[in-house]
Amino acid sequence: MNMGWQMYLRRLQESDLKDRVMWMNDVAVYPSMGFTPPISLENTVNWYRSNLSNNKRVDCVFVNEIGELLAMAGLTGIDYSCRKAELYLFVNPNRQRQGLGKKATYLLCKYAFNVLHLNKVFLYTNAANIGAQRVYESVGFKLEGTHREERMVDGNYEDRFYYGLLAKEFDYDQIPLLMIGCNILIMNYIDVGGVKLRVVRDDLYPFVGGGSKARKAVAYEVFLRENGYNAIVTCGGIQSNHNRAMALMCAKNSWKCHLCIQGSEERFMNEKGNALLDRLSGAECELIRLEDTAVAMDRAMKKLKEEGYNPYYVTGGGHNLPGGTCFVDAVLELKYQCERIDYKPDYLFLASGTGSTQAGIVVGLDLVGWGDVKCVGISVARQQGRGKQVIVEFANMLAAHYGLKRDYSESIFFNTDYLCGGYEKFTPEMKDYLDQTTAKTGLVFSTTYSGKGFYGMMQEIEKYHLKDKNIVFWHTGGLMNIMK
Repeated sequence: MNMGWQMYLRRLQESDLKDRVMWMNDVAVYPSMGFTPPISLENTVNWYRSNLSNNKRVDCVFVNEIGELLAMAGLTGIDYSCRKAELYLFVNPNRQRQGLGKKATYLLCKYAFNVLHLNKVFLYTNAANIGAQRVYESVGFKLEGTHREERMVDGNYEDRFYYGLLAKEFDYDQIPLLMIGCNILIMNYIDVGGVKLRVVRDDLYPFVGGGSKARKAVAYEVFLRENGYNAIVTCGGIQSNHNRAMALMCAKNSWKCHLCIQGSEERFMNEKGNALLDRLSGAECELIRLEDTAVAMDRAMKKLKEEGYNPYYVTGGGHNLPGGTCFVDAVLELKYQCERIDYKPDYLFLASGTGSTQAGIVVGLDLVGWGDVKCVGISVARQQGRGKQVIVEFANMLAAHYGLKRDYSESIFFNTDYLCGGYEKFTPEMKDYLDQTTAKTGLVFSTTYSGKGFYGMMQEIEKYHLKDKNIVFWHTGGLMNIMK
């Protein structure tokens, strides 16, 4: 089934819903799918949000290398007692009869068997839909039964066919399963001195250098493309993970990137790590004083517009909507993976900087029905007042976006006991502890970000006797910071 081009699977996102509605209202789609137009965007958004905590279904999309939507599909009614689910799929009406349906069907089945560990995938199709039947049979589905006169079409009864495919019957070697998107989530189990932890490995996030800022950059990429932007202006320090991720994302898309870098030119030109990648990315790197950030960014926006670009102002650290929604999506994946192993955290710890990561996780926990999980951000730079305020404001904005009526003023846990004097500061005791942890677990930490979070978490576990609790640590990355 090698068709000479790549197709990638990712989870359905709210930004996909406009296209979903347009396709569902297209005459090339709805007759075979049983949709009854008109389908409204408002109802579809409500449907999407109401299913965020539904662990009985997986809705996804297929895209090509440039992010073009090719097909939408899903597995519904997932029954883990006998490990089966129903498959649905519909192809972009402008891309039909190009082999997309066959390839997407194969990949979704591979996802069902390899990732979800299901034993059976089944589907229903209309008796008159000969083309679809040929596609399903070519993937390996077998006709198992007929639902006679099951539906009415143009005043006539029509049969529905029931097809099934078992895991042991599937040919796993035809084409590789490639997955992308904000909701990719790798989770490991570790034991640190008798403290049993689940670790979300955003340090291994497989795009633009990894880390939580890479997760955000992928979300921004989708947002920028969908809204017609071709340039960005953003800011950060000399070793900013955010700057690096955004610069590499722009390079990938041949978009203009202007970085307002807070620090001296001498240090920027001499350091490696993120600074080196900024230089290699082709981004415009403007060295500025911290207090001049707003003026410099406004000036860069004006310049890019005068040059004919359509730039987007990306707040430092990814503090715009895409920087939060991607973590709502990630929490959805976290819950899904946890439920497969019958696990639910009591606490979730992370290193907290600009606050959008913690805000996204907190809102995501509420949306998936895990509002009782205590999310604790260990501050890497900010003091209590300003740090907590920013998280509360962003969480409230994000909640409003999802239609969640919630005020987070009293429910954000922002710990500033491990600042060690401020940003990029640490103690010898912290450094020794992290080095020992790396030697025992293979986890690598920077003392600027994730290391502060991990060290602070372990101190809190000991202080409040949390050893027997279910604890997740969200490793936000920062590996480039140890290579500067």
